[in-house]
Amino acid sequence: MSKNPGYAFKIIQNKIELVSKCSGFANLETEDKIQLTSNFRLASISKTFTAMAILILVDKNLLTLDTKITKFFPNLIYCKPVTIKNLLNHTSGLPDHEKILYQTLKNIPEPNIYDSLNVLENSYVGLDFAVNTKFEYSNSGYVLLAIIIELISGEKYSEFLQKNIFNKLGMKNTFVLDEFKAKVDNRVIGYRKIMNDYKVFDYDPLNYIIGDEGVYSNILDLSKWWQAWQTEILLSKRTLSLALKKPNLLNGSFGRCGCSWFVEEYQNQKIIFHDGIWVGFTNIFLVIPESNIQVILLTNSNDLSNEKLRINAAVNLLKKYKIKF
Repeated sequence: MSKNPGYAFKIIQNKIELVSKCSGFANLETEDKIQLTSNFRLASISKTFTAMAILILVDKNLLTLDTKITKFFPNLIYCKPVTIKNLLNHTSGLPDHEKILYQTLKNIPEPNIYDSLNVLENSYVGLDFAVNTKFEYSNSGYVLLAIIIELISGEKYSEFLQKNIFNKLGMKNTFVLDEFKAKVDNRVIGYRKIMNDYKVFDYDPLNYIIGDEGVYSNILDLSKWWQAWQTEILLSKRTLSLALKKPNLLNGSFGRCGCSWFVEEYQNQKIIFHDGIWVGFTNIFLVIPESNIQVILLTNSNDLSNEKLRINAAVNLLKKYKIKF
């Protein structure tokens, strides 16, 4: 019998768990099976935690969404028009830090967020496009947001999230993996399919750049996450009201994101989601607000290799279990 990686998922409606299942192996070598307590790398779903941390600082009047990022990064001269809001909703035009970092791995084998900042300060002289003229997904923006969290709080990004988000929500198994040798309980290993076989794909030299990714969690913890975006657990009503608003672009259209979350139309219904792919993990957290449904799907292979596949996978779970939406 073949051994394959797998998934864990949960469907929630009106705060009630409808379906919760897992399948496959968390580790093909040790034959540990995926459980509901298994901890997956969340990939870019991590951005929703970075966004929440920033909004907590906004709520505490330590910065505003209109604060210019050059307040924190005076050497980013070409970023004078860029605001916190632009970083959150991917309308900043910031260039990509990752391409340059991959070219410097000989000197910095495992770069961190400050190495990313150095790239943005010293390898570029301009934005890729004028601020607020279009949406373009930006990992660079969320790395800068992680640094801003550290600069304002005086704490490591991981410590700030632990204290202000994970602990307050009772997300006991959720954490930021920002150290190479850190122990991870119930860790799921990532894989990719090569020919007809799955090979370990759990490591990348940029694994410890955080803010844009880096959070580990499980299905049980994530079932608590959407409530923090709907009720005044972590944020005031005033700040929550800003979280899902898509920006007006200068050409009269709208961006795709509010504060990290994508807000879209799918089969004539509004959906709110964030997905992610990194090393051997593909995940999606999808909400259908009209039906008050959440689908959380975590996988440890990169089979769901694009956004459309991930959305369809989440929706197909609803169809499979005959959940109306």
